[in-house]
Amino acid sequence: MRWLIFLSRVAFLCGITVILAFSLLFNEWNRGETISSSIITSGYALGLILIPLINFLYLICWILGKKPGAIVPRWLIFFNILCLLLIFAYTFYINDPYYHQK
Repeated sequence: MRWLIFLSRVAFLCGITVILAFSLLFNEWNRGETISSSIITSGYALGLILIPLINFLYLICWILGKKPGAIVPRWLIFFNILCLLLIFAYTFYINDPYYHQK
C-alpha cells in the first residue's frame, strides 16, 4: 500500500496548486506570467485528474474493508477530500446558468 501513500502525497501537492490556481483566478496576486501559467497549468491539469482519482481509491479501499486511515495519515486524507469538495464547488459555480448574467 506504499503506492497509496505516494499518490496521496502527490495529490496533496496537486491540491496546493489547485488552491493557488483558484486564488490566481479570483485576484491577480502574482505579476509573473510564467509562474502564473505554470501554477494554473499544473493546478488544473494535474489536480483535476489526480485528486478525484485518489479519493476514488480511498473509497475502493474503504469498500474492500481496508481502512485508508490506517495507511495514510488522516490529515492527508482530510485535505484531499477538502480539495475534492473545492473542485466540485468551483465546477458547479462556473456551470451555474446565472453566473454569466448581469
